[in-house]
Amino acid sequence: MDFDYKLLAKYLAGALSPEEMEKVEEWCALSIENEEIFSKLMRLRVSWEFIQYNTPEHIEKALDRLNATIDGRRRARLFRFVMRYAAVVLLLVSSFYAGWNYLKPEDCVTITVRQGENVRKVELADGSTVWLKSGSSLKIPETFAVDNRKLSLQGEAFFDVAKNASSPLYVSTNYVNIKVLGTTFNVRTDENSENVETVLASGKIALLDKQWKTVLDMSPGEKVTYNNYKNEYTTEIVDVNICTAWRLNQFVFENVTLREIANQLSVKFNVNINLESSKLARRKFRCVINEDESLPDILDLLKYLAPIRYKMEGKEIFIYE
Repeated sequence: MDFDYKLLAKYLAGALSPEEMEKVEEWCALSIENEEIFSKLMRLRVSWEFIQYNTPEHIEKALDRLNATIDGRRRARLFRFVMRYAAVVLLLVSSFYAGWNYLKPEDCVTITVRQGENVRKVELADGSTVWLKSGSSLKIPETFAVDNRKLSLQGEAFFDVAKNASSPLYVSTNYVNIKVLGTTFNVRTDENSENVETVLASGKIALLDKQWKTVLDMSPGEKVTYNNYKNEYTTEIVDVNICTAWRLNQFVFENVTLREIANQLSVKFNVNINLESSKLARRKFRCVINEDESLPDILDLLKYLAPIRYKMEGKEIFIYE
């Protein structure tokens, strides 16, 4: 068979006519060697979006160069020459794997709230609002893509997403991704335990795995925790007001033990809170505390709610019956 080898290069560039494709298929069926070469070319074309690079001038120039180096007596070296052409194409294409347009890197701005800083409210260009908790960072593209809006989160954030039926918003973390059209939800990532907690306040969102495939849809009032170690999702019903109160700079304690309250206050104020007994530690409270209140004010509130007293000695706090 008198085969024109430049058709293989045209195949890479997506420039074959149906008649030319038939000739390539006939050549491929002639030998196992031909099949192996064509199989490699197929993988190349899937990996790199050659179809985006199809200007006649560049294609013709590359084909002429290819034909000058290949003749019928040097077929064993064919793939090396085609690879040389592929490298020329690869340098000029803007995307190099299938789906790159969907996940392509963009110029981004990263907003970071240092540990101990107040909650930061971020207004996005599309009208969405994000509350970013201390110790968290949010990566935002300078300009949202036409077909999707994509953010990257580390830490904890509450999202109030503007609805746009033609352009979903995606929130990516190190372990799961979230797809949403318009809703309110909270996301908290824990790198130490490799957990991601997602709480849906209103609307509907879908959780996606790291390959961007849908795993499950969430309903309002649900909290889904993903554990990367176990590759496991667990779902529970929660009070979304309590789970999202932090964005209002509030501690909301709903039937919470004094031990749990003491743990949170110890972290916030960098003190050590000592409880007199296990019975006292198990006492439960229902209250709302503003985060900007001082520790003595909070302790006075707890003293008012229950028959307790306290003593402060530097960073040591003692609470008694």
